Amino acid sequence: MDTKTIGILGIGAIGSVIASLINPQYLPNTYHYNRSPRETIKIKRNNIKIEFSIRCDIYIDKKQHLDWLIICLKEYQFENAKEWLSKLIGPSTKIVVIRNGLQLKEPILEFTSENYIIECMIDCPVQPGSDGFYEQLRKPTITISKKEVLKEFSDLFNKKELCIKTTSDFKTESWKKVCESSTLGAILCLTGETCWVFKDPKMQELYKSLLIEGINVAKADGANINDSFIDEMFDKLIKYPDTKGSSMLTDRRNGNPIELGAKNGVIKKKGAFYHINTPFTNLICNILSKINRSPK
Repeated sequence: MDTKTIGILGIGAIGSVIASLINPQYLPNTYHYNRSPRETIKIKRNNIKIEFSIRCDIYIDKKQHLDWLIICLKEYQFENAKEWLSKLIGPSTKIVVIRNGLQLKEPILEFTSENYIIECMIDCPVQPGSDGFYEQLRKPTITISKKEVLKEFSDLFNKKELCIKTTSDFKTESWKKVCESSTLGAILCLTGETCWVFKDPKMQELYKSLLIEGINVAKADGANINDSFIDEMFDKLIKYPDTKGSSMLTDRRNGNPIELGAKNGVIKKKGAFYHINTPFTNLICNILSKINRSPK
């Protein structure tokens, strides 16, 4: 039997989903790492509650041997995770980076060669429930940047429960995710409410305005986004349940730092660089930066 060792760093909403998707064959050799204690994974999907115990280290004092390290951290968490990364990444560890934003591999390059890093995006709406379970709203899709590792990567997971695909244009796919998540997340975070707010036509117009600004910046940065993308995102938006939130909304409600830099912040920064007018994005960034907590 293959005795592949897998580490998951960051057991929040997405980290919990990833942990629940690991191929059962590898669960005995899967290790979990998180700054705060975690004893169980609790996921609700397809109206079924999944709960199982995990071993989770909140501190490590020596190098670990891992064949794979799956990193599920937010952009602002990487600075404080350097000690973890130095001990979890070995000479031949393959690193999977799943986070929002652009240039996902940049924080990892000081610890390993670019050849060992696989940039990933995950499309998986998930939100905390009042019962302590993370509710997964639909089957996740993971998009990876390297076709040559597709089989080896997909073998890590229970493939019945997710879709895995590759792309030859990871920049475009990354920008699409940034445009979508920053637009939805910012409005929900700003209002403090869930997707029911989009019943208001004014909120729909704000959504489209923010989305268009993001797309204009993305195109200036070399992303290939079709005009139909706006309609696709709007159709997706109006089908969301009224109770759907976002990670930015959850962070604001819980008093945690908001992932502003990797989302709206990168649109504002790149927009200024390319001289693209982004008035709605700038306003959102200015407002949210005033209520944002600095990460510890």
